Amino acid sequence: MDIFFQIIIEKPWFAYALVGFGGLLGAIILWRAKSGDSVSFLGLNLQSDTKLIALEEQLKEIKEDNKQNRYVIQSISTLASEVSRILSQPDQEFEDQRRHVYNYFLSSLLATMSGKKGNNPKVCIFVDAGDGTLKVHEAAAHSPDGMRKLRLSIADSAAGHTYRTGEIFFSGEIHTPGSRFRTHPKAQSTYHSLICVPIRTGDEILGVLSVTGDEKRSYTDDEKAYLNAFAHVLSPLLNLELSKEKQSVGS
Repeated sequence: MDIFFQIIIEKPWFAYALVGFGGLLGAIILWRAKSGDSVSFLGLNLQSDTKLIALEEQLKEIKEDNKQNRYVIQSISTLASEVSRILSQPDQEFEDQRRHVYNYFLSSLLATMSGKKGNNPKVCIFVDAGDGTLKVHEAAAHSPDGMRKLRLSIADSAAGHTYRTGEIFFSGEIHTPGSRFRTHPKAQSTYHSLICVPIRTGDEILGVLSVTGDEKRSYTDDEKAYLNAFAHVLSPLLNLELSKEKQSVGS
Protein backbone atom coordinates (compact mmCIF):
# COMPACT_ATOMS: atom_id res chain seq x y z
CA MET A 1 0.00 0.00 0.00
CA ASP A 2 2.90 2.38 0.81
CA ILE A 3 4.33 1.78 -2.64
CA PHE A 4 0.90 2.33 -4.19
CA PHE A 5 0.41 5.67 -2.40
CA GLN A 6 3.96 6.70 -3.24
CA ILE A 7 3.25 6.14 -6.93
CA ILE A 8 0.06 8.22 -6.70
CA ILE A 9 1.94 11.07 -4.99
CA GLU A 10 4.77 11.06 -7.51
CA LYS A 11 2.53 10.48 -10.53
CA PRO A 12 -0.88 12.11 -9.96
CA TRP A 13 -1.94 11.33 -13.56
CA PHE A 14 -2.00 7.68 -12.50
CA ALA A 15 -4.58 8.52 -9.82
CA TYR A 16 -6.68 10.40 -12.36
CA ALA A 17 -6.51 7.41 -14.70
CA LEU A 18 -7.68 5.09 -11.93
CA VAL A 19 -10.58 7.38 -11.05
CA GLY A 20 -11.54 7.68 -14.71
CA PHE A 21 -11.36 3.92 -15.21
CA GLY A 22 -13.43 3.32 -12.08
CA GLY A 23 -16.02 5.86 -13.18
CA LEU A 24 -16.24 4.33 -16.65
CA LEU A 25 -16.53 0.81 -15.22
CA GLY A 26 -19.24 1.93 -12.80
CA ALA A 27 -21.17 3.62 -15.61
CA ILE A 28 -20.99 0.45 -17.74
CA ILE A 29 -22.18 -1.70 -14.83
CA LEU A 30 -25.11 0.63 -14.06
CA TRP A 31 -26.05 0.86 -17.76
CA ARG A 32 -26.13 -2.92 -18.11
CA ALA A 33 -28.13 -3.28 -14.91
CA LYS A 34 -30.59 -0.63 -16.09
CA SER A 35 -30.97 -2.49 -19.38
CA GLY A 36 -32.11 -5.55 -17.46
CA ASP A 37 -28.84 -7.51 -17.41
CA SER A 38 -27.71 -9.20 -14.23
CA VAL A 39 -24.24 -7.86 -13.34
CA SER A 40 -21.87 -9.23 -10.71
CA PHE A 41 -18.73 -7.31 -9.63
CA LEU A 42 -16.52 -8.07 -6.64
CA GLY A 43 -19.32 -10.12 -5.07
CA LEU A 44 -21.90 -7.37 -5.62
CA ASN A 45 -24.94 -8.39 -7.72
CA LEU A 46 -26.82 -5.66 -9.52
CA GLN A 47 -30.03 -6.11 -11.49
CA SER A 48 -32.63 -3.66 -12.77
CA ASP A 49 -36.30 -4.01 -11.91
CA THR A 50 -37.13 -3.85 -15.64
CA LYS A 51 -37.32 -7.61 -16.18
CA LEU A 52 -39.11 -8.12 -12.88
CA ILE A 53 -41.72 -5.52 -13.79
CA ALA A 54 -42.17 -7.09 -17.23
CA LEU A 55 -42.63 -10.53 -15.66
CA GLU A 56 -45.13 -9.14 -13.18
CA GLU A 57 -47.12 -7.59 -16.05
CA GLN A 58 -47.09 -10.88 -17.94
CA LEU A 59 -48.26 -12.72 -14.83
CA LYS A 60 -51.04 -10.18 -14.37
CA GLU A 61 -52.19 -10.66 -17.98
CA ILE A 62 -52.15 -14.45 -17.58
CA LYS A 63 -54.25 -14.19 -14.42
CA GLU A 64 -56.74 -11.88 -16.17
CA ASP A 65 -56.95 -14.22 -19.17
CA ASN A 66 -57.55 -17.21 -16.89
CA LYS A 67 -60.23 -15.29 -15.02
CA GLN A 68 -61.97 -14.40 -18.28
CA ASN A 69 -61.70 -17.97 -19.55
CA ARG A 70 -63.35 -19.26 -16.38
CA TYR A 71 -66.13 -16.70 -16.73
CA VAL A 72 -66.78 -17.64 -20.37
CA ILE A 73 -66.83 -21.37 -19.57
CA GLN A 74 -69.23 -20.82 -16.68
CA SER A 75 -71.51 -18.60 -18.80
CA ILE A 76 -71.62 -21.04 -21.70
CA SER A 77 -72.27 -23.94 -19.34
CA THR A 78 -75.20 -22.08 -17.77
CA LEU A 79 -76.59 -21.11 -21.17
CA ALA A 80 -76.31 -24.66 -22.50
CA SER A 81 -78.22 -25.93 -19.47
CA GLU A 82 -80.98 -23.35 -19.88
CA VAL A 83 -81.31 -23.92 -23.63
CA SER A 84 -81.52 -27.68 -23.05
CA ARG A 85 -84.30 -27.13 -20.52
CA ILE A 86 -86.30 -25.07 -23.02
CA LEU A 87 -85.80 -27.66 -25.75
CA SER A 88 -87.04 -30.42 -23.46
CA GLN A 89 -90.24 -28.45 -22.75
CA PRO A 90 -90.73 -26.23 -25.82
CA ASP A 91 -94.40 -25.45 -25.16
CA GLN A 92 -94.21 -24.46 -21.52
CA GLU A 93 -94.08 -20.67 -21.10
CA PHE A 94 -91.75 -20.48 -24.07
CA GLU A 95 -91.73 -16.69 -24.49
CA ASP A 96 -90.97 -16.05 -20.84
CA GLN A 97 -88.20 -18.65 -20.78
CA ARG A 98 -86.53 -17.42 -23.95
CA ARG A 99 -86.56 -13.84 -22.61
CA HIS A 100 -84.66 -14.89 -19.51
CA VAL A 101 -82.15 -16.83 -21.59
CA TYR A 102 -81.53 -13.91 -23.95
CA ASN A 103 -81.10 -11.49 -21.05
CA TYR A 104 -78.41 -13.73 -19.59
CA PHE A 105 -76.87 -14.45 -22.99
CA LEU A 106 -76.52 -10.79 -23.99
CA SER A 107 -75.31 -9.56 -20.59
CA SER A 108 -72.71 -12.36 -20.41
CA LEU A 109 -71.49 -11.59 -23.91
CA LEU A 110 -71.19 -7.86 -23.17
CA ALA A 111 -69.18 -8.62 -20.02
CA THR A 112 -66.91 -10.93 -22.02
CA MET A 113 -66.22 -8.38 -24.76
CA SER A 114 -65.83 -5.29 -22.54
CA GLY A 115 -62.11 -5.67 -21.99
CA LYS A 116 -61.02 -2.14 -22.92
CA LYS A 117 -62.24 1.10 -21.43
CA GLY A 118 -64.11 3.17 -23.97
CA ASN A 119 -64.65 0.16 -26.22
CA ASN A 120 -68.44 0.18 -25.71
CA PRO A 121 -69.28 -3.13 -27.40
CA LYS A 122 -72.67 -3.53 -29.05
CA VAL A 123 -74.09 -6.99 -29.69
CA CYS A 124 -76.56 -7.96 -32.40
CA ILE A 125 -78.23 -11.19 -33.46
CA PHE A 126 -79.33 -10.89 -37.09
CA VAL A 127 -81.77 -13.13 -38.95
CA ASP A 128 -83.14 -13.09 -42.48
CA ALA A 129 -85.87 -10.49 -42.93
CA GLY A 130 -87.08 -12.18 -46.11
CA ASP A 131 -86.48 -9.19 -48.37
CA GLY A 132 -82.76 -9.49 -49.07
CA THR A 133 -81.78 -7.91 -45.77
CA LEU A 134 -80.92 -8.98 -42.24
CA LYS A 135 -83.01 -7.67 -39.34
CA VAL A 136 -82.23 -7.49 -35.64
CA HIS A 137 -83.59 -10.47 -33.75
CA GLU A 138 -82.10 -9.52 -30.38
CA ALA A 139 -79.50 -6.96 -29.38
CA ALA A 140 -77.74 -5.30 -26.46
CA ALA A 141 -76.46 -1.73 -26.06
CA HIS A 142 -78.36 -0.57 -29.16
CA SER A 143 -81.08 2.06 -29.01
CA PRO A 144 -84.65 0.67 -29.24
CA ASP A 145 -85.28 2.74 -32.38
CA GLY A 146 -82.05 1.48 -33.95
CA MET A 147 -82.99 -2.12 -33.21
CA ARG A 148 -86.38 -1.69 -34.89
CA LYS A 149 -85.12 0.06 -38.01
CA LEU A 150 -81.71 -1.50 -38.64
CA ARG A 151 -81.48 -3.52 -41.85
CA LEU A 152 -78.29 -4.84 -43.43
CA SER A 153 -77.97 -5.95 -47.01
CA ILE A 154 -77.27 -9.66 -47.33
CA ALA A 155 -75.49 -9.02 -50.62
CA ASP A 156 -73.36 -6.07 -49.53
CA SER A 157 -72.45 -6.04 -45.85
CA ALA A 158 -70.03 -7.79 -43.51
CA ALA A 159 -72.86 -9.54 -41.64
CA GLY A 160 -74.47 -10.41 -44.98
CA HIS A 161 -71.24 -12.00 -46.18
CA THR A 162 -71.09 -14.14 -43.04
CA TYR A 163 -74.75 -15.11 -43.50
CA ARG A 164 -74.22 -16.07 -47.16
CA THR A 165 -70.92 -17.91 -46.82
CA GLY A 166 -70.66 -19.01 -43.20
CA GLU A 167 -67.26 -17.31 -42.98
CA ILE A 168 -66.29 -15.36 -39.87
CA PHE A 169 -65.67 -11.65 -40.45
CA PHE A 170 -62.99 -10.28 -38.12
CA SER A 171 -61.51 -6.79 -38.48
CA GLY A 172 -59.78 -4.38 -36.14
CA GLU A 173 -60.17 -1.50 -38.61
CA ILE A 174 -63.30 -1.82 -40.70
CA HIS A 175 -62.78 1.49 -42.50
CA THR A 176 -59.68 0.39 -44.39
CA PRO A 177 -59.96 0.21 -48.20
CA GLY A 178 -61.16 -3.16 -49.46
CA SER A 179 -63.06 -4.05 -46.29
CA ARG A 180 -66.40 -5.83 -46.71
CA PHE A 181 -67.88 -3.46 -44.16
CA ARG A 182 -70.24 -0.78 -45.43
CA THR A 183 -71.15 2.18 -43.24
CA HIS A 184 -74.90 2.29 -42.70
CA PRO A 185 -76.29 5.63 -43.97
CA LYS A 186 -78.36 6.10 -40.79
CA ALA A 187 -75.67 5.02 -38.34
CA GLN A 188 -75.58 7.23 -35.24
CA SER A 189 -72.15 6.15 -34.00
CA THR A 190 -68.78 5.21 -35.44
CA TYR A 191 -66.91 2.07 -34.49
CA HIS A 192 -63.73 0.51 -35.80
CA SER A 193 -63.74 -3.16 -34.79
CA LEU A 194 -66.23 -5.81 -35.84
CA ILE A 195 -66.64 -9.57 -35.51
CA CYS A 196 -69.43 -11.47 -37.25
CA VAL A 197 -69.83 -15.21 -36.68
CA PRO A 198 -72.50 -17.49 -38.18
CA ILE A 199 -75.18 -19.11 -36.06
CA ARG A 200 -75.77 -22.46 -37.68
CA THR A 201 -77.36 -25.82 -37.22
CA GLY A 202 -75.63 -28.41 -39.35
CA ASP A 203 -75.04 -26.83 -42.76
CA GLU A 204 -77.91 -24.35 -42.39
CA ILE A 205 -77.05 -20.80 -41.34
CA LEU A 206 -79.77 -19.44 -39.09
CA GLY A 207 -78.36 -15.99 -38.47
CA VAL A 208 -75.34 -13.93 -37.53
CA LEU A 209 -73.97 -12.95 -34.14
CA SER A 210 -71.99 -9.73 -34.30
CA VAL A 211 -70.17 -7.46 -31.87
CA THR A 212 -68.69 -4.03 -32.52
CA GLY A 213 -65.93 -2.14 -30.72
CA ASP A 214 -65.39 1.62 -30.74
CA GLU A 215 -61.60 1.30 -30.53
CA LYS A 216 -59.27 0.05 -33.25
CA ARG A 217 -58.12 -3.54 -32.79
CA SER A 218 -60.52 -3.95 -29.89
CA TYR A 219 -60.47 -7.73 -29.99
CA THR A 220 -58.04 -10.61 -30.34
CA ASP A 221 -58.41 -14.17 -31.60
CA ASP A 222 -59.53 -15.09 -28.08
CA GLU A 223 -62.61 -12.85 -28.30
CA LYS A 224 -63.34 -14.23 -31.76
CA ALA A 225 -63.28 -17.75 -30.32
CA TYR A 226 -65.51 -16.69 -27.41
CA LEU A 227 -68.07 -15.17 -29.76
CA ASN A 228 -68.08 -18.30 -31.91
CA ALA A 229 -68.65 -20.45 -28.82
CA PHE A 230 -71.59 -18.27 -27.73
CA ALA A 231 -73.07 -18.60 -31.23
CA HIS A 232 -72.86 -22.41 -31.03
CA VAL A 233 -74.64 -22.57 -27.69
CA LEU A 234 -77.40 -20.23 -28.95
CA SER A 235 -78.12 -22.08 -32.20
CA PRO A 236 -80.58 -24.71 -30.84
CA LEU A 237 -82.74 -22.01 -29.28
CA LEU A 238 -82.70 -19.82 -32.39
CA ASN A 239 -83.54 -22.84 -34.53
CA LEU A 240 -86.55 -23.57 -32.32
CA GLU A 241 -87.69 -19.93 -32.50
CA LEU A 242 -87.46 -19.75 -36.28
CA SER A 243 -89.30 -23.07 -36.58
CA LYS A 244 -92.10 -21.76 -34.38
CA GLU A 245 -92.33 -18.61 -36.51
CA LYS A 246 -92.65 -20.67 -39.69
CA GLN A 247 -95.37 -22.80 -38.11
CA SER A 248 -97.20 -19.70 -36.99
CA VAL A 249 -97.06 -18.15 -40.47
CA GLY A 250 -98.10 -21.45 -42.08
CA SER A 251 -101.11 -21.79 -39.84
